[in-house]
Amino acid sequence: MQTHWCKMLTAAALFALVASGCGQKPAVQPNTPAPETPQSTGQASGSGGSSGQAGQPVQPVQPSKQSKSVKSYYADANLEKLLERETTIEFTADKDKYLAAFQELKKTPDDKSVSLAKNLTFKSATLKDGQLTLDLVMPAEARLGAGGEEMLLTALQKTAFQFEEVKTLEILLEGKQVESLMGHMELQHPFKR
Repeated sequence: MQTHWCKMLTAAALFALVASGCGQKPAVQPNTPAPETPQSTGQASGSGGSSGQAGQPVQPVQPSKQSKSVKSYYADANLEKLLERETTIEFTADKDKYLAAFQELKKTPDDKSVSLAKNLTFKSATLKDGQLTLDLVMPAEARLGAGGEEMLLTALQKTAFQFEEVKTLEILLEGKQVESLMGHMELQHPFKR
């Protein structure tokens, strides 16, 4: 019976010895680099303070803004004639310059002029194969009389055709071709330079 107890004690001791070694880190072998861990303090790891350190987010590069001088069109204070003003637009990509030029029509540059497009929403202006497609939204308060609608259509065409690459202008109302924007003037599909 003593041999039985001796065997059990020996087995228990071996088990305890093996179990205590399971939680230890493996030894790093020579010539094997230790794995890097991110620093929680935000300080640079290593020497020299190099950029692109672990644990720091990489900031995306912001595209630079471009600017261009364009002509914008407004009505005079009496809504009798179209006025031309030189303005500067800003845009990120070259394809965005068309929409930026139309957005400029919504502004009132001085007290001698009136914006014909103040209440319009320009959804998009996309150029493809020489055709500039302008999609807009027109709430009830954006509606003008016959003279106002004619000046607005002229302003939209002059704005588009000041860009050499634009050969035709397609005006859509909420993504659809319509006969007239305000019921006075017939729309061409598309307007040609």
